Amino acid sequence: MTDLILCNANVITMDPKHPVAELIAIAGGRLSYVGSDRTIHALKGKQTQVIDCGGKTLLPGFIDAHCHVNAYAEALVSPNLAPKENIRSISDIQTKIREACSEKPDGSWIAGKGYNEFYLGEKRHPTRWDLDAAAPRHPVKLTHRSGHAHVLNSMALKIAGIDEETGDPPGGFIDRDLSTGLPNGILYGLGGYLAGKIPALGEAELDRGVSRVDQMLLSLGITSVQDASFANGPNQWNRFERWKAQGILHTRVTMMTGLEAFLGSKRKTCRSDIAEEELRLGAVKIIADEVTGSLHPSQRELNEVVASIHAAGCQAAIHAIEQTVIEAAGNAIEFAIAKNPDSDHRHRIEHCSVCLPAQLKRLAKLRAIIVTQPAFLYYSGDRYLKTVSANELNHLYPIRDMLHHGLRVGAGSDFPIAAPNPWKSIHSAVTRRTESNAVLPQRGIAVLDAIRLYTLGGAEANFEETIKGSLTPGKLADIIMLRENPLAIEVERLKDIQVMMTVLGGRVISNPQCPAPEFP
Repeated sequence: MTDLILCNANVITMDPKHPVAELIAIAGGRLSYVGSDRTIHALKGKQTQVIDCGGKTLLPGFIDAHCHVNAYAEALVSPNLAPKENIRSISDIQTKIREACSEKPDGSWIAGKGYNEFYLGEKRHPTRWDLDAAAPRHPVKLTHRSGHAHVLNSMALKIAGIDEETGDPPGGFIDRDLSTGLPNGILYGLGGYLAGKIPALGEAELDRGVSRVDQMLLSLGITSVQDASFANGPNQWNRFERWKAQGILHTRVTMMTGLEAFLGSKRKTCRSDIAEEELRLGAVKIIADEVTGSLHPSQRELNEVVASIHAAGCQAAIHAIEQTVIEAAGNAIEFAIAKNPDSDHRHRIEHCSVCLPAQLKRLAKLRAIIVTQPAFLYYSGDRYLKTVSANELNHLYPIRDMLHHGLRVGAGSDFPIAAPNPWKSIHSAVTRRTESNAVLPQRGIAVLDAIRLYTLGGAEANFEETIKGSLTPGKLADIIMLRENPLAIEVERLKDIQVMMTVLGGRVISNPQCPAPEFP
């Protein structure tokens, strides 16, 4: 029996075999028919709900293929230090920290999120001493907009066990005062270490933040997310399971696990009675970088780790930004598939920020998948134009070249590093324009190709194209209704498109716009 019919619609199916339609029928949470309005009487039953779309455009629900749910939830209930909050100096940060301290008893942790030294008048990171002046009786941890740098005040450093005798951990760097050698509070690549030393946000606060994240995602038409947090393991899986069971989080979730969980065989404990369509296990996340000036992990270690993941029948998701790290990631994938040939491994390169055409050609030959962040062109493009070399700018987020070389590409916002609004990403992928309307090098891609990044592209990156990514009979009934047709408006207006309604698993969600705080 048909539960719901959406008729009189401009349906952009994203299914190349049947690209357009007028009517969608839903039964049991799945698409039962996608086609002509003329079939409505044959499909309609006594209990069928019918929605006349008035010619509005329908698309598949969006898939954010790289994000951080927990971090965004924490950011929403913590002091927001992003430039959008008018944070223009270290003094502004101190004011925010003092306000937070006034609301908590001495000794309580203060965690500020999203500061960006590029937009501070001082053009530098705050230090422990800056934070000490604002919070002498509270431990403080600030998280940089990238998520890969933190600043601790003196009390927090002591609790974390970091002093002048502490050496740099593998892959991390403790910045120090040049005259005294004391840690200045600025830490690079120590996120995992700090997670084990600093208490997490209270469950009640975190639940409140996750509920807000869920509301925002659905209001933006994002029906599925792939959580790419490297610290994920059984504890975070249990949280996602609880949020799902308690109705706090409705958005479909794929949770990647970190390398530690994989090596410790902890992935095996991530099992649930919740339907896999709602919560499933994804790739193994690996952080590869050059924070310390050399590749970490080493090429040999990276090869062995990716080969182990591959041999276990799992998917590797390698965080790789710079050309040299992308090359190392390609080497590791090549090493793994040479040992155990598999033409559909779908190992992922996350970000692939600065990539030459020759590297893209090689990655395509290796059948890697790229999950990129066109939102960064919009939110960080003005900073890129001022700080990135001309040579690197010419190869920065080269989405057109990725598609030209035949790579399968998905897109994610990397929220909370950028706001989750897919239309900002789609706009920048098409126009290569920044928030100030400056233009970055390279040509953009077609609007339909940009939408594909957030639909079929995201589904393919997660082995889910048989159930998501297009409006095809048999797939999950995840649908969004748009206020405007993205294929019929000026490309400059793409970033302002609004979602009028979201349908998740055949259930219509009331959809008032829910503005998403921005943290770039």
